[in-house]
Amino acid sequence: MKKYNYNELKERIQKDYETFNFIIESKHIFNREFIGFRKFFKNLLKKESKKKNDWFNEDKPVTENNFKFHTLVPYFESVITEYRIYFCKEVVTDLSMAQLYKDFPNLKADYDLLLSLKDKVRSGKRPKDLEKDYEAERLRKAQEEDKATCGICHDYWELVDMNGQKNIIADHGFTIKYGNGRSNVCFGARFESWEKSSKSKIEYVKQILKPTLKEVLNSKPSQSTVDALIKIVEEYKVNMNSYYKLPYKTMRETKQPISPEYILWGQQIGYSLNGVRNINLSLITEVWFGYKSTLENEIVRFETSIKNWELKPTPRERLTQK
Repeated sequence: MKKYNYNELKERIQKDYETFNFIIESKHIFNREFIGFRKFFKNLLKKESKKKNDWFNEDKPVTENNFKFHTLVPYFESVITEYRIYFCKEVVTDLSMAQLYKDFPNLKADYDLLLSLKDKVRSGKRPKDLEKDYEAERLRKAQEEDKATCGICHDYWELVDMNGQKNIIADHGFTIKYGNGRSNVCFGARFESWEKSSKSKIEYVKQILKPTLKEVLNSKPSQSTVDALIKIVEEYKVNMNSYYKLPYKTMRETKQPISPEYILWGQQIGYSLNGVRNINLSLITEVWFGYKSTLENEIVRFETSIKNWELKPTPRERLTQK
């Protein structure tokens, strides 16, 4: 069995992580990628466990061929090259799981992020225009057009002088995750680029993520929440019944009743209650908890990026420094 040292293991995990980060930043994920990285994170987060050996004979002495339990050792399975490295001293001679989780602190948050994209997974292979070579082309254009990275959406945008500030990210729109659709100016606009400052992320955590989380924590659902939602659904059914009884011409000119949702602070699209047969506290609490956890994970993700931020040249500066 091939042996590795910890640094070799870490380098291989980092290479797969680079591909994962590329997928997230590309805003496109395909089925094979989703399945591969679901295994990637699931395996990295597993703990060593034991499984009963169905062939164990209690009437015979315990030997290496007659034992009570199989030891199930977690492992790293590369998405890129499809090989495995088992997390044990026999394979990684200087293995330290504590150090691994310290080097990769966002495993759980990134796994949750991946799972949150399940309904956005596309079939087929990643097309050529969305592969990594395409990113090289985007970088080349950013260098030519003197664009830099927005600290929030991480796309390249023009650097402009505005309101007495020099070389800040120009206004641009974006759509933020988790149902908070926005078509107005991105929060990262009018800040220095991510290459030059982490302030956009610092302020986003301070002004958006933490206040939103605070409001969500303060709105933990109770039975009165459920009762109010049931009432809204009942009113919707009555209104829809009246709507369908309208003459055809009148119906076409009348706005259809709004479908009921359980919507939390910071969301523009909530959890649809239309067609839910049993609206109960357990269900609503599960929806609330999922959104709360998403916000908490996003705060951890942003704060880790802020902690690890380093001053870097912009794409144009990298070109001129060669």
